[in-house]
Amino acid sequence: MKKHTSDNLRIKRKYLVWRKDSKGLSDASVDKSAAAVSVYEAFLNGKDFRSFHSERARSFKRHLFSQQNNSKLSASSINGILREVSAFMNWLADQPGYKSKITRSEIAYLSPDRKSDATRRTTCWKPHPSPAQACKVLASMPTDTVLQRRNRAFVAFLFLTGSREGAAITIRLGHMDLVYACVHFDGRSVDTKFGKTFTTAFFPMPAPCGQILRDWITQLREDHQFSDIDPLFPKTRVGVGPERKFAALGIDREPWCSASSAAKIFKQAFVDAGPTAVFTAPCPRYLGGIGKGPLSNTRGL
Repeated sequence: MKKHTSDNLRIKRKYLVWRKDSKGLSDASVDKSAAAVSVYEAFLNGKDFRSFHSERARSFKRHLFSQQNNSKLSASSINGILREVSAFMNWLADQPGYKSKITRSEIAYLSPDRKSDATRRTTCWKPHPSPAQACKVLASMPTDTVLQRRNRAFVAFLFLTGSREGAAITIRLGHMDLVYACVHFDGRSVDTKFGKTFTTAFFPMPAPCGQILRDWITQLREDHQFSDIDPLFPKTRVGVGPERKFAALGIDREPWCSASSAAKIFKQAFVDAGPTAVFTAPCPRYLGGIGKGPLSNTRGL
């Protein structure tokens, strides 16, 4: 059973507030820091953060690497935890009541070994869908309902742009330029990495990909009277159906709240396409390379 001390909880909250307000980090980055510190706090099993010393740092590293041997943590995850905990301890060494207890020379024991750090930095080629596989996946997706057509257009958009799913679900119709076959990622309204703003052209995919997206935009503008400020991929409208139960009734004018549903759509599309299309974990976050999209590029989407 996990144990917590009131001092640990207070100083950890103070650190997370400092990370967010002084460093300007996003909620996701702050959550990552909180998760790493919580791993170290669980390892302490109720001991105060002031009880830090070199042997405890070494013991914590051995504990993490034992998790790697049990296939619970990857080398990248271990290195990330060590970096976050090291940053927390360096901040803690400047706080009243902790200065005399924590020294930076002992914090250095939290550094990962060079071999594992080099492994983390190594970029390897990752399998990704070929244009033929992309066309097969799109051709196998049903189009009977407006939700099915939205899902197919979403998958086509990912293939055409290599976008992160988080950015794709926040794209507005006004960001699309079908004349020049490109999309404008406006960091003020689109959830891009670090809020960057950029324009990217469509990948040279087979004709069906572009046509599916064009047909979907036409349907939104003509059949549903969507404007430039409306989402390109609206969320599902839920209400009471004919059987007096909650059911999907169509599309709403609001975007998806999170990327989890979008990722499930992409994954399910590959599963439904059959074994020839399922060549690796069919999720947009893992099917790419640098861009972390279904077709990776080097433009940092």
